[in-house]
Amino acid sequence: MRIESSSVENSLNSLLQWITKNGWAGYDPYDVRGQDWFIKLFGKQTKLYRKIRGLLTLLELNIPPSIVRKLLCINKTINPKGMGLLASSYLSLFRATHEDSYLRQAEDILDWLYDNYNDHYGGFSWGYPFHWQSRVFLPKGTPSSVVTGTIGDAWIDHYLLTGSERSLDVCRGISQFFLSSLNRHQKASNQICFSYTPLDNFRVHNASLFVANFLARMAAIDNDDDDLMKIALSAVGYTLAEQNQDGSFCYWGNEPSSIVDHYHTGFVLRHLDTIRKSSGDDSFADNIEAGYEFYRLKLFDEEGLPKFTPESLFPIDIHSCSEAILTLNQLQENPQNDKLLSIVIEFVQRKMLSSKGYYIAEIRKRWWGEQKVDIAYMRWGQCWMLYSYARLYENMITK
Repeated sequence: MRIESSSVENSLNSLLQWITKNGWAGYDPYDVRGQDWFIKLFGKQTKLYRKIRGLLTLLELNIPPSIVRKLLCINKTINPKGMGLLASSYLSLFRATHEDSYLRQAEDILDWLYDNYNDHYGGFSWGYPFHWQSRVFLPKGTPSSVVTGTIGDAWIDHYLLTGSERSLDVCRGISQFFLSSLNRHQKASNQICFSYTPLDNFRVHNASLFVANFLARMAAIDNDDDDLMKIALSAVGYTLAEQNQDGSFCYWGNEPSSIVDHYHTGFVLRHLDTIRKSSGDDSFADNIEAGYEFYRLKLFDEEGLPKFTPESLFPIDIHSCSEAILTLNQLQENPQNDKLLSIVIEFVQRKMLSSKGYYIAEIRKRWWGEQKVDIAYMRWGQCWMLYSYARLYENMITK
């Protein structure tokens, strides 16, 4: 199957029109649980409150999420991570088309990010606009390796395109935050894992590699800074040491029974590939190939649809769909990719695209059949889809 650049361009333009009409603000899958009142009422880390949150999850499955947010008066917010994805998307389109309007839109977003970084930590960093209740409580705005790494990619791209001194200064400030404010777990002399935020000691492979990905790209810019690349490769070393025998990567480090899912696996593979290219170090190429082989064989079903986990197709999440496009596009050397890409794109356009122009959140399997969760999550859905299509279109135009 051949993917036509014109069809990707049409999908891109349609989503760009929706985003222009909607604006930057939107709902998020985690905005309800991140409200002040929710944390006060249900946020305690006890067995009882965990059961209560589980019951609330079951309740949410039976009420349309758009109605839940209207009933609870949840406001749309601008999510810094979504803004980073939008900026990267516009810069990708600028590289593909050389249309100045895309560069201007990216720079408007970067201006917003410059004005809205977290100034309580050294350097530059960003977090989510809602509280995050995980194994520890993370107040809204707590700078995250994942959010900051996503935004950092856009600042690097802008610097490489324009030579902007401000962008380079921000990139160096991001490096400063990663190196001075995040916690590190050291497993061996050449194996480290960066924490998710300054407030935790989590070992999460994809989060640590968001940091390593950025540091490797910065090391390639600052050629005289060998320490950055050494640190990035040490984070790679930690993840490779915990790669499973079947090639997969668990979400949590040091917890082999933790979940393996589609989009976090894609994050890991793409970051490893970028670090390999930035460093010129091919010593872990076989690890990437083993991980990709698992990804292709176990995280797509017989028809080629992106599965949520190796064991389950459902829920078919828009985030998994966008990550499938990104990962298959980046690891383009494999001849199976075009076929899988075609299947994913055709499915997304046929089943996940709303008549209103946005992409729905997911399709769930219920006892009576399939249930569409029809809500326009901005950061989770629209921004990732725009980014995946922009990168695919750029690759098709420029290769």
